[in-house]
Amino acid sequence: MTKEEVLEKLEEERESAKSKILYGQSRNLSVKRYGWYFNGLDYAIDLAKKLNEPKKVVIPEFIANDIKYHKKYGYTLQGALGDAFGQGLESDVYYWFYADNGDENFRKYVSAWDNGYEVDKEPKYRVQIKGFEETTNYLNYDVNSKEFFVDTAGLGSGIKIKFTKRWLKDYWSEYDAYNNAGLLEFEEVENE
Repeated sequence: MTKEEVLEKLEEERESAKSKILYGQSRNLSVKRYGWYFNGLDYAIDLAKKLNEPKKVVIPEFIANDIKYHKKYGYTLQGALGDAFGQGLESDVYYWFYADNGDENFRKYVSAWDNGYEVDKEPKYRVQIKGFEETTNYLNYDVNSKEFFVDTAGLGSGIKIKFTKRWLKDYWSEYDAYNNAGLLEFEEVENE
């Protein structure tokens, strides 16, 4: 039985019960019991309407922004994906698709496009690495060479200086070693 057939049967039953009350054909049930019956039917109809509604996926804010942008400018799903893959090395969206769980991320993107989504607003951090005596040294990531390095400024085109902890775990192979040794200090920064 399909969702539509269940809804149709429940609504037919509701209308049938309603007409029995209106035309006095329900002598065996009190009005109070029919009220409970109607409430139960209304509740069942509401539940049936929610059947098969896909659960909204949770995606990072930058992916939500990418979907909003492409929908705003009338892209199709195929066009949006083509654009995402064509963005190249400097794009967080591009990296998100090529992460270790890229296949799952692809499915999330399509589901978010079709069914809506919830935004996972992870905080972003500047990450200071302890142990350098002379200056304050922060973790930086060169998006062109795909390499991490330590620097004081972190300025320049193609240099990423703000990270979520999840992104670091996914892309920096030494994250767990540094973090478990207590060598990382996280300074929360504003999300853009």
